[in-house]
Amino acid sequence: MSVDLWVNDVRYGYYRADAVVVATPTGSTAYSYAAGGPVLSPSSDALVVTPVAPLSGIGRAVVLGAGDRVTLAVADDSAPIAVDVDGTAGGALEHGDRLTMTLRRDAAEVVRLCADEHASRSRIKLSLLDLPLRPGQLLDLIPAELRQRAYQAIEQGASGGAAD
Repeated sequence: MSVDLWVNDVRYGYYRADAVVVATPTGSTAYSYAAGGPVLSPSSDALVVTPVAPLSGIGRAVVLGAGDRVTLAVADDSAPIAVDVDGTAGGALEHGDRLTMTLRRDAAEVVRLCADEHASRSRIKLSLLDLPLRPGQLLDLIPAELRQRAYQAIEQGASGGAAD
């Protein structure tokens, strides 16, 4: 695909790549990161534009403000482009078509029970892809109540409390 990137009606450059990901902070932990882009803090008001397997043009992700209007304009030399929104087919774009996106803060409601736990899980999930883990770090991925039940079952088994 080949698209021109416009931000607030100002041309930034172009992407020639297999795909371009435009993500919110929530989407950045999956889509942008998988494409080699940054992970944005869930508390940030931002968008990230990340090329997937860039061939030329902009080869790095671009982090933009929450109020920025992002437009991808399909170039004349581009193949037709399929548009997916969170994995769901959203349409197609042809030469000369433009897709404009803005951050919509109320587009989804995400339940976040504990900011510290979210940060801890994100660090561990990301390290699964890049860094070796210590054995105890994998336990942090298991919800606390399930960890506690597992420990209790182990203790019961060790003390002979389990019936055959």
